[in-house]
Amino acid sequence: MKKILYVTTVSRTINAFLIPHINMLLDKGYTVDCACSIDKEVDVELINKDINIYNIPFSRNPLHPKNYKAFKELIKIQEKNNYDIIHVHTPVASVYGRLLKLKFPNIKTIYTVHGFHFHKGAPFINWAIYYPIEKIMSKFTDEIITINKEDYEMAITFDIDRVHKLNGVGVDFNSYNSDDLIKDKVRKKLGLSNDDFVILMIAEVNKNKNHKQIIEAVKILKSRNIDVKVVCAGDGVLLESIKEEIKKEKLDENILMLGFRTDIDELIASCDVGVLMSYREGLPKNIMELMAGKKPVIGTDIRGIRDLVIDGCNGFLVKVGDSEDTARKIELLKNNNEMLVEFSENAYEFIHDYSIDVVNEQLGCIY
Repeated sequence: MKKILYVTTVSRTINAFLIPHINMLLDKGYTVDCACSIDKEVDVELINKDINIYNIPFSRNPLHPKNYKAFKELIKIQEKNNYDIIHVHTPVASVYGRLLKLKFPNIKTIYTVHGFHFHKGAPFINWAIYYPIEKIMSKFTDEIITINKEDYEMAITFDIDRVHKLNGVGVDFNSYNSDDLIKDKVRKKLGLSNDDFVILMIAEVNKNKNHKQIIEAVKILKSRNIDVKVVCAGDGVLLESIKEEIKKEKLDENILMLGFRTDIDELIASCDVGVLMSYREGLPKNIMELMAGKKPVIGTDIRGIRDLVIDGCNGFLVKVGDSEDTARKIELLKNNNEMLVEFSENAYEFIHDYSIDVVNEQLGCIY
């Protein structure tokens, strides 16, 4: 059977998105190894399957000299193992992984795009830098996998033989439920009551995820004497500064910053609504997880999110930066239980097409 090397910039990408795909390939009899910079310990599930995890010094900064060293490490790994397929993910790893074709022209390269940095509404600098790079790298790409409509329409303009659109990375429905006992337990641990209207934001705390929009929306609601609780799960470089801003705005009792969590399924069971206020996304798994847990979502009207959130059906779309409309949509769902229930059911029904079984079947056909 074929030998496959998964290449990502950092290991957290493997843990968050790729384990079910790797397991599917192993079940089919493929040999699969991984190469990445280990910023988080790789999930023990993969370690126990005797997969080789190569720690190579990628940097997320595409111009960092460490990436040249990482490329040389990739060459050594390929010379040692002679992989048939290199499957690359994330911007930096996708460039250096595909450049292996310069030395090994017979290897097959597959690139999964988790969201091009150039897209409708992106800054000009993104188009000036990243678009030419992708045009050049298409010469070293045998197949490309996109996960949203806009990226697919862009990819088919490149010089690539086969372009695919998959339904994201897939979501495991068995991991999520709406058990009231779990809801009660989690709310009690977080100091929340059963009467609270709880909003969950699952996101790394960085500039792109735009926590400030939900903070401002809660501030607006509080000024109208409308009480909501926002639970934010995720760590990141801006975690402490966002905590300071919440404290400054006297919203400590309304917004909880939990940091990194391993109990996302339980947090979903405990909330009423999910939110995601990003500037840029590929196809957000956190929204898929919320919908698998029967939760409607309020999200920004951007590529990827609008592939999942059908405005007025399974949630609401709001403009990036429009905190007033965000507050208005939260208030609407809080005050209309019939709408909340309808949106929840619609979300659960809609997201079935994005299950891990569907995605693995699509992915299996590509190999």
